[in-house]
Amino acid sequence: MLGIFIVILDGLWIVQTYDVYDNYPGSAWSLLAIGLSLMLLAYFMIQHKQQRRQQDSTKDKVSRKQEERTDAQQFVNRIWREREMIGGKMILFLLVVLAMIAIFDLGLALHMLQVSIFAGMILFAFFYIMNDDRGDLKEQEEDLKPESPFMQTVVRLIDYRQHPFSLGLFVFIIIVLTFLMSRRLGWELHFETGGNPLYVMSLPTAAFISSGLTFACGLIYINQHSDFFGLRQTKQGTFRLFQIHFYEIIACGASFFIWLGIIVLSWLFG
Repeated sequence: MLGIFIVILDGLWIVQTYDVYDNYPGSAWSLLAIGLSLMLLAYFMIQHKQQRRQQDSTKDKVSRKQEERTDAQQFVNRIWREREMIGGKMILFLLVVLAMIAIFDLGLALHMLQVSIFAGMILFAFFYIMNDDRGDLKEQEEDLKPESPFMQTVVRLIDYRQHPFSLGLFVFIIIVLTFLMSRRLGWELHFETGGNPLYVMSLPTAAFISSGLTFACGLIYINQHSDFFGLRQTKQGTFRLFQIHFYEIIACGASFFIWLGIIVLSWLFG
């Protein structure tokens, strides 16, 4: 999880400071490489752990362990059940605080709003993935299994219960590398944010949304294979995975075409 956090935070910093630097410092590249390396290391460690479990035939022990609800799990479940009430109060409190700050410093208020939205995305993803209200997993597998062999292969490739390398992560990395390379090569990006923009959202916004999806997919993988902050290892259902795919189709598809359009415009008018 540390690797995902490093990649996301470094990537968002790169996107947000595009106008500040003529050339990004080497630490921006280093942190991105460190984050990705930690993700790969964690993936191989978990895979090795899974192989040892299969060899030791400890599946029954793991299943019994999953049935025990810890205090942390009960807390997560309670927060998720009361999410509308708790979320409403938090949003109201946040808006009041931001309104008071905006009176004295509008720029600071807008910056805090961005930070708050990011924190809200992370918290929502955490409680959404980690609550154990999963329904009938076996029934979900049967009902949502594609009939076409080709689609079954595609679904296996984007099954984030088996790996943390999501479409959101790839889109996010592509966007971040585009920002880095544009400064390195002296190639100005045309974001189309002024006047009558061609796109509903900007490339930085696309990176922001992709980071939230990346975090959610990482949580699915971690919770599927190991304990996490007192929360027992839990099998994730296909329905929850397909919900993530639904948001990916919208967010990642739009982000990719916006990225492609900006690359073309920057090449034509750069």
